[in-house]
Amino acid sequence: MSQMDQPGRVAARRVILWVALYVCVSLLALMFGSLRIFDIAIQPELDRRSQLIAETMRDGFERAMEAGIPLESVSGVDRYITEIMDEFEDVQRISLTTSDGNVLALAERPEPTSRSVSERFTPMGSQQQSVFALPILARNILVGEIRIEVDPALVRTHLQDVMLDVFVVGLISVLLAFELIISVMAGALGKPLDRILTLLHMQAAGSFRHVIPAADSGDLRRIARRVSDRALDLAERASRQADLTRLPQAYFVDVRLPLLIFSVATEISGAFLPLYARDAGAPDWMSSDLAATAPLLAYLAAIAFLAPFSGWLAEAVSPRTLFLSCVPLTALAMIGVGSGQSALWIAFWFGAMALVYAAATIACQEYAIRTAPKGEDAQAIGSYLFVILGGAFAGTALGGVLADRIGEGPTFFVGAGLVLLSGLLGALTMSRRVPTRGEIHQAGRGTVRRKAILLNPRFVALVVGSAATMNIGMSVFVWYLTPLMLEAAGARLADIGRVMMVFYLVPVITGPAIARFADRRFGYAPLLIAGTMLSGLALASLALWSGFWAMFVVIALFGFGYALSDATLYAQVIRIAESSGHPESRGTGLAAVRLIERLAAILGLVTGALLASTFGYTALAVMIGFLMLAGSALLLIVEGGWSLLVRDKLEQF
Repeated sequence: MSQMDQPGRVAARRVILWVALYVCVSLLALMFGSLRIFDIAIQPELDRRSQLIAETMRDGFERAMEAGIPLESVSGVDRYITEIMDEFEDVQRISLTTSDGNVLALAERPEPTSRSVSERFTPMGSQQQSVFALPILARNILVGEIRIEVDPALVRTHLQDVMLDVFVVGLISVLLAFELIISVMAGALGKPLDRILTLLHMQAAGSFRHVIPAADSGDLRRIARRVSDRALDLAERASRQADLTRLPQAYFVDVRLPLLIFSVATEISGAFLPLYARDAGAPDWMSSDLAATAPLLAYLAAIAFLAPFSGWLAEAVSPRTLFLSCVPLTALAMIGVGSGQSALWIAFWFGAMALVYAAATIACQEYAIRTAPKGEDAQAIGSYLFVILGGAFAGTALGGVLADRIGEGPTFFVGAGLVLLSGLLGALTMSRRVPTRGEIHQAGRGTVRRKAILLNPRFVALVVGSAATMNIGMSVFVWYLTPLMLEAAGARLADIGRVMMVFYLVPVITGPAIARFADRRFGYAPLLIAGTMLSGLALASLALWSGFWAMFVVIALFGFGYALSDATLYAQVIRIAESSGHPESRGTGLAAVRLIERLAAILGLVTGALLASTFGYTALAVMIGFLMLAGSALLLIVEGGWSLLVRDKLEQF
């Protein structure tokens, strides 16, 4: 059995799915149950507070009448009522009337023109307006009445916002719990079973050079010891115990938890970075808008700079060494960003962090590709993207909470600590040597053979038709246009943030299943074309409809299209390299794709900012949609032509 085979995953996966389902249901039930209990408990307290407001106002008027001032002659009533309403936002209407019904003072808030997104579909809190009417007495004679009407919409909206925030926290908890379950089950069952089966196949083939230490046996120590005893017995008879070595095996699960924590740490500023850079101050020649975008531009430029060397890094340095080398540098860069002396300072250190972040993620991606069983490249890359996007989702939410509590600068220090934690976990779990299917092809090959993929028509169509267009769509539409278009549609900042999270949430949920279908049923090219086409159609549909819900649907569809194309993009590059007869060009192709993706994102942002003022936000989004449709058509023509050519050759043969 090859070391790339991992049959233990099948046994562990069933347990993981059932346990993960149990954890998800438990967390969601706890979340909604706690919120309902909070809702029921707080309503009486709110009613008592509103009644106390009415009693306080009544006591003030009764003291004035005890001093001999008639109710109709009390001065400053309008100003007093206005101050009360300014202090208590949930008070909708206050009226002061005499005993015969004459209105002496009246103040009320206008009806809200729009409601929050959460208020539209989450019926939390009381739906009825509370009214408190208290009589005003002068020597036990009724002289007037004060009436306070409390609109529950404000409190209800706050409760609904809390529910959605708790829901986000619940998703993060489920994500972290899922990764912990995977790590625990892989260590206890999946990896030990793989090692035992691999060792049995090696011994059946006559190889008794390896043993399984107790530390690698998980809950299968007795079986591992029994299998290893065969090699130990033969080594003792031949007096060659020193030649026995630990069975070398590496799995992507080794790096999942370190990568997740690393991604959470580096994405911890996603909710506030532009504001942090803008408020830090900038030179006179730099506008506030440029200061806000400077860290993002530095980030993209740094990653684009490293992309041409990514293939060389992946081959020259082992994934474990590269990842662990990047950890202290990333922590140092985050501390530099957290010191926040100016926008340029922040941009410099954020760009430095991007360099080592790119190198670290390349190491983890290479680890995933090398440890994947043959024919499951999409699942390996899909799992990698699942962890990256999940970390970005969790880091953005966590960073927003931390920045609100301890400040933006100290939040980066927390991120630096998480980076060091990820390095510690990586040192404990990542294998020193990672086998790869391409090792036998990479030795002794020339530079010309390595660059052969760059001239392959299928590769060119892949890069132009999908990689470049999808990254232009993501950088311009998701990062730039979506917040502006939602704001124009009347959405609040909180609702904008939640819609933006949908883009990351959809690939996190659907990515693993898409990768599994790509490997086993549909293939890479059809899903790649479908994802690019779906994203283009979603953006182009904005020419027919607009508004908040249109943007919500479009961003969700774009996220699904991104999940379809991104997991299969790198797997298709590997397949093109292997099918072209030049498997050693795989690293060059992956490096080229990374470079073009970053350059397309930078070019898209700059061009989009220039064209937005001329054509408008919606028209620009529609133009990008048609660009993506053209890219998918190009990819469809090239891949379809290649399939027909291969079929003709097979028929002739």
